[in-house]
Amino acid sequence: MRLPDGARSRALLIGTGAYEHLNGVPEIRSNLRALKSALESYTGLPPEHCRTLLDPPDLAAVGREVEAATRDAADLLLIYYSGHGLVASDGLLHLALPQTSQRLLPWSGIPFKLLHHAVQVSRAKTKVLILDCCFSGKATQLLSGEESTILGQITANGAFTLTSSPANEPSFAVDGRGHTVFTGALLKVLEHGSPRAGAMLTLGDIHLELLHHAQANHLPEPQKLGTHTAELLPLARNRQAESDEAGSLSDPAINAPGSVAPAKADPKLKYRSFADALVTARDIEAAQFKTVRLTAGYDEDEVDDFLDKAAAALDDPPLGPQRMRPEDVRNSHFTTTRMREGYDVEEVDSFLDRVELEFLRRQSLAAQYAAEFGTGA
Repeated sequence: MRLPDGARSRALLIGTGAYEHLNGVPEIRSNLRALKSALESYTGLPPEHCRTLLDPPDLAAVGREVEAATRDAADLLLIYYSGHGLVASDGLLHLALPQTSQRLLPWSGIPFKLLHHAVQVSRAKTKVLILDCCFSGKATQLLSGEESTILGQITANGAFTLTSSPANEPSFAVDGRGHTVFTGALLKVLEHGSPRAGAMLTLGDIHLELLHHAQANHLPEPQKLGTHTAELLPLARNRQAESDEAGSLSDPAINAPGSVAPAKADPKLKYRSFADALVTARDIEAAQFKTVRLTAGYDEDEVDDFLDKAAAALDDPPLGPQRMRPEDVRNSHFTTTRMREGYDVEEVDSFLDRVELEFLRRQSLAAQYAAEFGTGA
């Protein structure tokens, strides 16, 4: 795996922190400055190919920058927005500009559908949209719903959308260190890396770290939607993997006179371990869901049968042939019951999200192993 080609990649970081009709968010300026620095340092984007647009005066100003980035990007196209997210009366997400108001929202903000369309038609191999705003999960809801057919027609490496919150939740808060909480966590992952990832941080790895951070701190859980192999795209070097390797080489106990170097650990062991599993077969076997009646529920037998298959698949070695893939979990469907008992829909869906993430982790692990050691475990 390789990092994006900086000469053929473009990043556009848009932020609105000053408003006429909404509460100001001064941390937006720091978000843009720090993320630009991180992408240049850890992704390898040249400064001239990583542009920031703070407090754009109107939609046309945004359009000019978006058009240039989508036109010039051939490898990676990354567009980030930080600011207020507002939902119009038709339920669609709009990204706020300095003069945006709720009353004139369709005329004064950035319609997400417009931004998505501009990204979609770019010739870039991989397109990444990152939204740090309230109700940003509306974006993934839109893309996984009525526009899923269009997304499925993207023939390059695909598209990846990462948002700071679910569709129906606000997420805007500051972290006390000069950034919004979501962007602060994203910066931490880029700057410090992940103990769960290999030499490179993929988009899937980054989402997993952000999810762990949100769950540990009782924050809205970031959402993602990826097509094709976009989740496996390395976005940055894994700083933690680099520091671990440097630490092992410079350990004074190993280099002391007369010392005996310990046996070198098998570098392949971390890829075969179940220790970092997000969900295990035992977790599935122990799972229990609330039963409901006279309201929508999932057919219990269908859910149980599917989870039995998932548990059997999770008993397989992480690097072996996988009997289940992330998309198998994501696309699972169950009969809805009302007049007889069924499993609570929300509880089942939430649990299946975790199961999907585990299969995604395994998929990412296999790709990293193949890149480091070739095929064969």
